[in-house]
Amino acid sequence: MKTLFSRLLLCVAFLSGSAAVWANTPDDVVRETSRQVLDTLKRDNGKNTRTVRADVESLVLPKFDFTRMTALAVGRGWRDATPEQQKLLMEQFRTLLVRTYSSTMTRFKSAQVEVKPAALSTDGNEATVHTEVTLPAGTGDKRTASVDYTLIKLGTAWRVYNVSIEGASLVTIYRNNFNDVIRQNGVDGLIQSLKEKNEGMAAKGGNA
Repeated sequence: MKTLFSRLLLCVAFLSGSAAVWANTPDDVVRETSRQVLDTLKRDNGKNTRTVRADVESLVLPKFDFTRMTALAVGRGWRDATPEQQKLLMEQFRTLLVRTYSSTMTRFKSAQVEVKPAALSTDGNEATVHTEVTLPAGTGDKRTASVDYTLIKLGTAWRVYNVSIEGASLVTIYRNNFNDVIRQNGVDGLIQSLKEKNEGMAAKGGNA
């Protein structure tokens, strides 16, 4: 997740996590929110202002299932954690994702997202939405990639809980790293590692 293009895809993952109230299918969620957030990013001549970041985050945060996402990323360590540790893990992981996203989002305001029809599970409560993301020319990196979003239906709303980039699952990428930290330093060590990472990003103005 260190290349510029990978950062774009993380950014677009967040762009696709919220929707207008009428967007009641998974592909509607992805399609409409991509439009809404990219439009927001183009305000103020594309400047990454505090107001723009706040507006985008207000669209995105309610539409991710961060608890499920964190549980998957932490793996077995999540089941062994206390409720308080789980709460802290979720908060720090959410902050990490949001700050990584915020530090790069305005670079990709001209990205194009082609949304495919959703593939629903047998019970209709989960869905995968396939997209093709195209970067503008001049980024110096690969320009197109497939990005898949896994969503779960909670009541009448769809929530994103995983993203796969060119077949590589975001939660699996993090799980491999998190498991190494837990083996060495336990769940509290992972919480501290995430906290230090977030504090370092904040000191640099949100840059990963």
